Amino acid sequence: MKRVAVFGGAGFIGTNLAYRLIEENRQVYNFDNLSGSGNLLNIADLMQKPHHIFARCDVSHADEVRQALLTAAVDTIFVTIAPRNKSVEDALEGLKTFLDSLTLWRNRFVRNPENAQKIIFLTTRTCKNGFSEKAVQMIDGYASQGLPIITLSVPSVFGPFQQPDSPTPFMIYRAIEGESIPVVPEALIDDPLVSVDVVSALLYIEENGELGKHYRLLPPASQLSQLEIANTICDVLNAEVPPPMGKYQALIDELDNPAIQNGISNSWENELIPLQIDNPKEIKAALNDTVRWYLKHPAWYSQSRTRFFDLWQNSNNIFNFSGFQKVS
Repeated sequence: MKRVAVFGGAGFIGTNLAYRLIEENRQVYNFDNLSGSGNLLNIADLMQKPHHIFARCDVSHADEVRQALLTAAVDTIFVTIAPRNKSVEDALEGLKTFLDSLTLWRNRFVRNPENAQKIIFLTTRTCKNGFSEKAVQMIDGYASQGLPIITLSVPSVFGPFQQPDSPTPFMIYRAIEGESIPVVPEALIDDPLVSVDVVSALLYIEENGELGKHYRLLPPASQLSQLEIANTICDVLNAEVPPPMGKYQALIDELDNPAIQNGISNSWENELIPLQIDNPKEIKAALNDTVRWYLKHPAWYSQSRTRFFDLWQNSNNIFNFSGFQKVS
């Protein structure tokens, strides 16, 4: 049985990855410091699985990382941590500590460095102030010294186990709660991807990725506007939990504000190796599945709506997280 570690394995993407790895009969060592999006309720079902072991670990604490790696003795390491709530400087300092700990572990405890385990980092555009680009630059330096790292960059992602910290789940929470859903009708969500496709890409890179290389997962061929996504969400709710009168579309607040510009610059990603997985999930079908997942997990949703109350309550988040900025 192949042994795998997932750092950030109780967060959004990490949780989806951990479930998939268990389905593939892997021995999963799950590490998370349970801050940010990390949540034990995400992995509650996994805690009953014999091939899943969870332990708290903060990647910015060298001793905790070293103990985790010695305990796990894994074949592959996945890192799915997105430090949205830290300054870029603090996040990069924590990343450096983690990379130093990985290097020390490899040099001291890996018997055959030429057959070293792959270390796969996931970076996302939703990390603020260019963290992803700076992180990849830092990782490059460690890879050049022999650390067996591969990175995957992805745009905005949605799916099960997600808090309202990006446009699509923000709109889902607002709709379920009967709050207005602010949208800029013609504006596109920043290249939305489905979590199941991101997980598939990570596993593809594990098997086929080249050490030291940086990949970017291409968005789907067809994209939806904010208005189209909001309408799709409302259609699902109309069918699953019909309102007493009218339709959920009445919640959609179309903002007539031409003074909106895209604030995300990803020109550096053009230098990354493009990756397109086979048979990606169709966006509308994935939206339907995601909304239904929230409705079918009321205990999880109730905790999340309380824990991240400020996120889904603040209508400005639709701009902050989609990369759209108001122009004064």
